[in-house]
Amino acid sequence: MTPTIFDKLQPSDIRSDPFPHAVLQDALPSDFCAALIANRPDSRPSKRPATRTVMPAWMLRGLDFVDPVWRDFARAHSDASIARRVRDLFGPFWPDHLPALPEDDAAYGLHGKHGHDTHPVLCDARLETISPNPDETASHRRQHLDNGNRLFSALFYLRAPQDDSEDGGLTLFRFRRTPEQLDVFEFDDRDVEAVVTVPYAANTLVVFPNRPDAIHGAQPRRPTRHDRAYVFVTAEVEKPLF
Repeated sequence: MTPTIFDKLQPSDIRSDPFPHAVLQDALPSDFCAALIANRPDSRPSKRPATRTVMPAWMLRGLDFVDPVWRDFARAHSDASIARRVRDLFGPFWPDHLPALPEDDAAYGLHGKHGHDTHPVLCDARLETISPNPDETASHRRQHLDNGNRLFSALFYLRAPQDDSEDGGLTLFRFRRTPEQLDVFEFDDRDVEAVVTVPYAANTLVVFPNRPDAIHGAQPRRPTRHDRAYVFVTAEVEKPLF
């Protein structure tokens, strides 16, 4: 059976400040994580600095050039059981505004391959690559909220051994003041304050339920010629929940 990044997580790993989240180092067996890094598919990163490129689970699972270790990983992490595992992990910290998750696996589909008309919950485990920023400190996206139809967000870092860049972790924020609107690309620095930063380190997981105060952003990286890679695991419903 393919191990998952959630296998070792326990309720005791949950922290409530600035919002409920869990961080886990050494989430996967070290040899399995090393195999993912060594056999990472070429996602053809953008030539523009600090720009995101995405390879979704349906591609990772189905393309012939993708290494079997990645096919198995994507299949395991886009399975219906993952969304329920995250829900059960957070227990009382699972937000009330999120809908009850179906117990029938047939209700779950793949983001980008299926539609909400046939599958109420669409799952994804996508490889995201942020292109290098060789000339100046940069972040592909600073403090923001995720789409309102998302149930949870999980990032699993795949930092390469030769990556000597500085910073680039995930910073969690709280509001200083109530913003005029929530659906913005980035919040103004005056609206938020940084609380904790999860370092960009290989085999590290950070996961949190989606809620209207779950502000997070990519910590700006100092100039580097290395890309930034992680797997983003999530599940989404059709309509925004906040």
